[in-house]
Amino acid sequence: PNALDDDDEDEGHTVVATARGIFNSNGGVLSSIETGVSIIIPQGAIPESVEQEIYFKVCRDNSILPPLDKEKGETLLSPLVMCGPHGLKFLKPVELRLPHCDPKTWQNKSLPGDPNYLVGANCVSVLIDHF
Repeated sequence: PNALDDDDEDEGHTVVATARGIFNSNGGVLSSIETGVSIIIPQGAIPESVEQEIYFKVCRDNSILPPLDKEKGETLLSPLVMCGPHGLKFLKPVELRLPHCDPKTWQNKSLPGDPNYLVGANCVSVLIDHF
């Protein structure tokens, strides 16, 4: 069975884009051009002689979002992204790059106390070592 077609996982979600690929120790990039979401896999993140399927789904799901107060100017800045396969661990962190829609105030900032996040002009990068 294909993990991307798992209906249980998509219950309550509207999947707007999917991407998947097979990667090895050379690394690579998995991206969704239409959404701007990408995963950058560095060389050595996947063990030698392993071919690993990696996928993500970009979803729209208002049911699991925290309540947003539009009167205070709160807004969702990036899409919901589900990465898999669940439980996959990397030897080196991979970069999950998410677009955001507020380049004026978020440009080139990092979150305090955590070097694993970087906010650029039009994307947020998060370094993660597992799904």
